[in-house]
Amino acid sequence: AEISLDYEGTYKGVLPAADCPGIETTLTLNPDKTFTLHSVYIDRNSSLDEKGTYTVKEDLLTLQEEGGELSYYHVGENRLCKLDMDKKEMTGEHYILKKE
Repeated sequence: AEISLDYEGTYKGVLPAADCPGIETTLTLNPDKTFTLHSVYIDRNSSLDEKGTYTVKEDLLTLQEEGGELSYYHVGENRLCKLDMDKKEMTGEHYILKKE
């Protein structure tokens, strides 16, 4: 059964990056199962916009970009936690996107 978490909406946070102070991330999950992901690289004056479709199975959110690339998030109460490619939680508070 699907968890009735109200996961649609916009989430924001600053995710860590290897080559800059962080990535200001805005992820919007639309009711029609599409998403938009806006990433701004702090101190680098560059940004990236991606879109695609998503699925939620129990508490696992899977984003599939139009290019086919997958990313994973754990769905919590008004927040998403970015997971690694093995769907494991990354350590640290920095991988949290909070619902607006």
